[in-house]
Amino acid sequence: MAPRKKKTPTMVSSESTVSVPDWSLLPVELLHIISKKVEDCFDVVHARSVCTLWRSIFPFPSHLSRPSYTLPTPREDPPWSLEKIPLFLFRPRALAASEFFLGGIGRYEPEEEEEEELPSPIQCSVKVEIPGSSDPRLINMLDCQILPLGHQYRMIGCNAREYRNVAVLHLNHEGEGGGDGDFVVLLNFTRVLFVLRSSEMKWRRLQPFTMATCEELFTFRGKFYAIFINGDVFAFDPHFQGLTHLKPLELPNCGSCNDLVQSGDDELFLVEQILPRNDDVFDFHRLALRVCRLDVEAGQWVVATDIGDRVFIIGDLGNVSCSAKEFPDGCGVSGNSILYTNMPWKETYFYKYGVDTGREEDDRNCWWYSRENLVTILSTSPVVALRVERSNEPNVKDIGATSEGNRS
Repeated sequence: MAPRKKKTPTMVSSESTVSVPDWSLLPVELLHIISKKVEDCFDVVHARSVCTLWRSIFPFPSHLSRPSYTLPTPREDPPWSLEKIPLFLFRPRALAASEFFLGGIGRYEPEEEEEEELPSPIQCSVKVEIPGSSDPRLINMLDCQILPLGHQYRMIGCNAREYRNVAVLHLNHEGEGGGDGDFVVLLNFTRVLFVLRSSEMKWRRLQPFTMATCEELFTFRGKFYAIFINGDVFAFDPHFQGLTHLKPLELPNCGSCNDLVQSGDDELFLVEQILPRNDDVFDFHRLALRVCRLDVEAGQWVVATDIGDRVFIIGDLGNVSCSAKEFPDGCGVSGNSILYTNMPWKETYFYKYGVDTGREEDDRNCWWYSRENLVTILSTSPVVALRVERSNEPNVKDIGATSEGNRS
């Protein structure tokens, strides 16, 4: 008697079942064809996260690499390393829809005590420190919504007390793509600016054009931009043959702290924190913003009351602009808004234009805290972690009061 053929059990359900294929079983020949067709860097990251075989066939994306250059130092110090770090805003779909992370995404390297192979390979990840957690969480980028935000440069190995930041301009298109093109480096040593050309690999000191402390360096449309503590902004080309003073508009009886935000390749914005003075004392209860757009041809700032669907995020990891359309519906993030992540308090709000603060003396023609959504800064290192949630509409005056004594 022939053995009975074993039947494959089926699941009976009122809903149709969906069969999930095992992608790790695809033939190697087909994988090689697929690898040549995938262009988006995060599609490659997802492919590398399927299994060990896929990881061996799909090369790590060059856009996520961190190219570095070994540079001499202006002093008798060991050589420095100039590193290009890509920045992203990402949201793990497994977490709440209102939790976001801002920072660099790096290639995961297992610790010595960890197993070489993980049950679910992590090919692109970040370590996130969350208050209340004993160990940093390692977040896999496999199931994340990711928004590229450009890049920033950091000088690795520079421990000088005067060092603030660095900016780089590439002199040809090859350099912009990470090639070996010539570039110019501008180094901010607080009161002194140094410049280095890759063709010479030698630092030289720039002649000072203001006595104020340099706060930040930026690049935009082939020029360097330096912003100083007194509010002045200077623009100059990489050959330092022309200097343009972009003085902000007057703010009568107010102090200010300024930031630059680039939006795409076409627009540069100046965001000013406005602090009214009462009897020569700054009033931190009434912190507001003014936003100006650079008119490149006229060489002057023009007040902006609307930045469209964009969201400006300003903080220690860089000032970035992204589209609110990229955020999931209902997450609490909307366009025409500005968020600071480097304030001394952990709870904050988005700034919006024309908000009614409830105080008659406040000018509606400014950007004020909006009371719609509360933003909690969960951590600031190694990446910025934040949560956005519906607030209980606190009084704006109470928010500003938490800052008194923390900023000057």
